[in-house]
Amino acid sequence: MGSINDTPSLTFHPLHPTFGAECSGVDFSKPVPPSTIDAIKSGMARYGFLVFRRTQLDDAGHVAFASQLGDLDDSTTWIKPGQKYRLDPYTQLTDVGNIEADGNVVPTSSLRHQMGLGNGLFHVDCSYNPRRAGFSLLRAHQLPPKGTGGGTAFADTRTAYAELDDNTKAQINDYVLCHSLWHSRRLGAPDCDFLKQMNPVDLGMAKHRLVQEHEPSGRTNLYIAWHAYNIDGWTREDSQPVIERLLEHASQDKYTFQVDWENNGDLVIWDNTCVMHRACGGSFAGKYVRDMRRATVHDSSSTAWGLNEKSDTRAGMFGAGMPKPTQG
Repeated sequence: MGSINDTPSLTFHPLHPTFGAECSGVDFSKPVPPSTIDAIKSGMARYGFLVFRRTQLDDAGHVAFASQLGDLDDSTTWIKPGQKYRLDPYTQLTDVGNIEADGNVVPTSSLRHQMGLGNGLFHVDCSYNPRRAGFSLLRAHQLPPKGTGGGTAFADTRTAYAELDDNTKAQINDYVLCHSLWHSRRLGAPDCDFLKQMNPVDLGMAKHRLVQEHEPSGRTNLYIAWHAYNIDGWTREDSQPVIERLLEHASQDKYTFQVDWENNGDLVIWDNTCVMHRACGGSFAGKYVRDMRRATVHDSSSTAWGLNEKSDTRAGMFGAGMPKPTQG
């Protein structure tokens, strides 16, 4: 049954008691009308993530639709100099599939696979950059066989904040978290030699307040992720138990929901400023193609830049000053 957010053309079917919905009624074969874009944004404010089945979008359509939701990030810091990008010319799409440049499935022994294991921890996209991500739009181009895994899980960090006790809310109200991509990558693959040399302290971090208003909904949100290395002004050792306790709270079963990808062309949009997400993994790894492509919309809220200087600097394998990998 639909919700109060239904419009004459769109229907929202809730997936969880507090967040998430499957949306139907969007015609992706042509530019989406502004009224429909507004309805999608209203649905996002209410639900945090929306699932669209069988969109039939191609790369061009994916980029065009995403650009209707805001200014797009790009993947240039992840593209190896001199190597043609697999999704060329669509650098606005991030290649989050498991396919090598030669078309083979990425082996689980490779650096690329090890780098991706951090995605299995609950996180928000681009919190480690000066300007964080708003919406992410992930599309299934080619799915692995059914039953081999590859789902995506989400966590409702607005409700998680609302259900904290009053003492905890008071204690954490002014905390600022320092976010590092390399910290979560190291946590995901602690035995990877390349990642062992990536010291988050030396590679720069982005600072964002832990407790924030989610402006589209007016609700308070717990902006947290496994990218969080420390609380600003605290040591890593003192910060770790506090951060881990909050992450464990926000990722309890009652706050989470797993989306199973059903068809090539399925699309999920989520708002990184009010939900976390993680890749669920599966037996497909190293065996079957899972070709996923993501467009990322820059956050446009008043807290988009956090406590950071406005800069084009972004994390990535081939960003400025980055050591080059010696394996993989």
